[in-house]
Amino acid sequence: MIPPLRKKDISKVNFPLYVPQIDVADKGSWFWREGIEMPMIFVPLWQLVLNNRLLSQASSKGLHDFLGFNGKILLSTVMPDELIDKLTKDDYFKLINDLKPDATMVPDNYTYTDAPLYQSWSQTVRLISFANDFLDLEIKLIGLIKGANLRQIYFSLRREVEMNYISFVMPARELFKQGLLNEILPHVLIILKKLCRASGKNPEILIYGIGRKLGYKEVSYSNLSWYLEAKHGLYYKEGELNDMRNEKIRFKECYCEVCRGTMPQDLIDLWIKDPKSCKRMLTLHNLLEWKRGRWAGGH
Repeated sequence: MIPPLRKKDISKVNFPLYVPQIDVADKGSWFWREGIEMPMIFVPLWQLVLNNRLLSQASSKGLHDFLGFNGKILLSTVMPDELIDKLTKDDYFKLINDLKPDATMVPDNYTYTDAPLYQSWSQTVRLISFANDFLDLEIKLIGLIKGANLRQIYFSLRREVEMNYISFVMPARELFKQGLLNEILPHVLIILKKLCRASGKNPEILIYGIGRKLGYKEVSYSNLSWYLEAKHGLYYKEGELNDMRNEKIRFKECYCEVCRGTMPQDLIDLWIKDPKSCKRMLTLHNLLEWKRGRWAGGH
């Protein structure tokens, strides 16, 4: 049963075009230590829950002091299914109150397209119940766009909009892998705009967890791909992921604040001489490519 839904004035998070995720346990992803500025980051809650040492340190100081990050910190609740089943409302509230992020997603759920509908509907109702509970928190809240089909997505979004949620994240990795994201996302955008139109609000959507630009100008993105792909020597250029040996980009200079005229060919040479320095440059280049928002056929 869905509990009686409440309402609360919820202000927008105001997502920039790109919000990088970080790896809490890997300081190599703490890009601000390299002098790169970004207005927001996503911190995955599951990484802290599974690491008692890190959780203790972050909880005692709060995320801002623990990370030394001066921008806005958004807490991601996207996590493995076993943790989704384990954490209770009280667990979430304690974690959020201790970590002190600037905004948090409502708790994640799992709604697989190949699972029995009873399971995905149960998870959808669970999402709405948690979204209702989270209205008691005194920080900005981010709704989730989840569902095994469009009917479930519409149902959950309608309830969240009724509670005045205005900022939404769509975890999209599984849909992207299945080739379904480009079929579903246009419908989601239409549904959300229609639901919010009556209240005169303009919602914002962030696509979470995929390392490709989809070409929709009205959405923001968040991923850890800027960091993970660099470890494999992959290079972002105008939203496309490339092998640095690709002849289309190999001898094209980049004038970001890290490359300063360096070409992928220069990075290939550096990889041989000093792999550590090369990976650092490539990592920061990839981050800045996402930040600049220069996308082929997009922004």
